[in-house]
Amino acid sequence: MSQSNKSDNPWNAIIGVAVIVIFMVGLFMLARFVFRILAFLSPIMLIAALIIDYTVVTDYLKWVRNTFRRDAIAGVIIGILSVIGFPVLSGYFLARALLKKQVKKAKAEYERRRDGDLVEYEELETDFPPSFRKEKRSINDDDLVR
Repeated sequence: MSQSNKSDNPWNAIIGVAVIVIFMVGLFMLARFVFRILAFLSPIMLIAALIIDYTVVTDYLKWVRNTFRRDAIAGVIIGILSVIGFPVLSGYFLARALLKKQVKKAKAEYERRRDGDLVEYEELETDFPPSFRKEKRSINDDDLVR
């Protein structure tokens, strides 16, 4: 004799579907809000990324160009998605530029620790007395044969 946990109440299924729909609508509203904020801030983020490290943007444009040369359809699709997703793309540019800046800073700090700090110095012109000078003598000097 097996017992089943099925209930004949249809309201459980309706409530479950309603909760899922409300959750999805809430996620959509949140995504729309975030996208609007990014759309407002995208020119500022793009300019900041160009100031911090312009190679991030130029590398992306080179990648799109190379993709377009290799496969025209894929290049067009990437171009269209880049225009549609410009707010997200500008945020990506800014994040990548900041990350590259941090990596360069960490690398410079590591090299400074490894190699040590450079010390500024000044060469002084000193004239030592002749007795303290070490002169190099070559084998062919006439002083060897007396």
